[in-house]
Amino acid sequence: MKIAVIGGGMIGSFIAEELCNDFEVMVVDNNKSTLNQIEKRNHRISAINFDVKNGIIEDIIANYDLAVNCLPGFMGFEMLKKIIQCKVSCVDISFMPENCLELSEFALENNCLVIPDAGVAPGLSNLIIGNIVANNKIEEIQTMVGGLPKKKNPPWNYKAPFSPIDVIEEYTRPARIRINGKTEVREALSKKLRLEVEGIGELEAFLTDGLRTLLDSKGSLSEVPNLMEFTIRYPGHCDLIRKMISDGKFSNANVKGKKITRKEETSGELFESWKLEEGEEEFTFMLILAVPSEGNEISYTIYDEFTEGATSMARTTGLTACAFSRLVLENKIKEKGVICPETLGMNNIFYDYVLNYLRDRGILIESW
Repeated sequence: MKIAVIGGGMIGSFIAEELCNDFEVMVVDNNKSTLNQIEKRNHRISAINFDVKNGIIEDIIANYDLAVNCLPGFMGFEMLKKIIQCKVSCVDISFMPENCLELSEFALENNCLVIPDAGVAPGLSNLIIGNIVANNKIEEIQTMVGGLPKKKNPPWNYKAPFSPIDVIEEYTRPARIRINGKTEVREALSKKLRLEVEGIGELEAFLTDGLRTLLDSKGSLSEVPNLMEFTIRYPGHCDLIRKMISDGKFSNANVKGKKITRKEETSGELFESWKLEEGEEEFTFMLILAVPSEGNEISYTIYDEFTEGATSMARTTGLTACAFSRLVLENKIKEKGVICPETLGMNNIFYDYVLNYLRDRGILIESW
């Protein structure tokens, strides 16, 4: 079976290498150097140098069995529409700002299966939450997640394991949460918390817009009155970002005399400060806390570290996307349309498949 991975960055290239042992994999990217490195590392992968913004992607992917959309969020929705138009199923990790559920009917009309937000959070978090809610009456769920370098590097104490402009999007997009059964919009980076994690130390967490399709899900998920997601960083990072926001550094206004926005300019500047060096040790940590109507709190922790050749964020995001991809390619999911990870999590077969896939590859997942 044939897979087109659209976007050959850190996570896209990892996904391609993970899947190429069992499937025919092609990577599409506009960076020739990136593609050369991918082909050099693994000769099983084919590569096409192609600008998805200006070219007709349909001519390339129409005969593929699955597309994995790894583009930055601002390009994700339009690419997903093109994939569906080709009648190709898709696993999507683009973290698009648009509501992917708007494409449900379009996917059904084209006999496609789309699994959106198929990374670590959203993605794995949604899958676990779907399973929790399917088996318990829940009053509140909080998810906290972040990827961080093991060694702090002031002033930011942060390194970006993926595109800085997507990180900035996370910091500036208003956070939607559910309070007492109603969806509310809060400023991103608000409701800052402090937490102490054994083996890691002191961390801070703040609201970001990670709930996404969880807020629109029907059935038992719609009955959870309180839902929130927080991004985790080392203490002090949040205040620095707030200062940049107040200074207009993330504005969408054009820079005087240039054809780029302030946000794009800042992203370029931060890329150097936030660049994760080759071989630099880092980790991904996620905590899911669910408060049931009766009984004890339900907790999940997910932890992974850098391994030779792959960051923990590439592993946790990429392996989750690969597990979903295999569910599609092995025809285990019979339905078509847009099917979210939380819906899949309500099915114990799918839930166990994904978690076992991750555990078999060294992702530490614990619950109690």
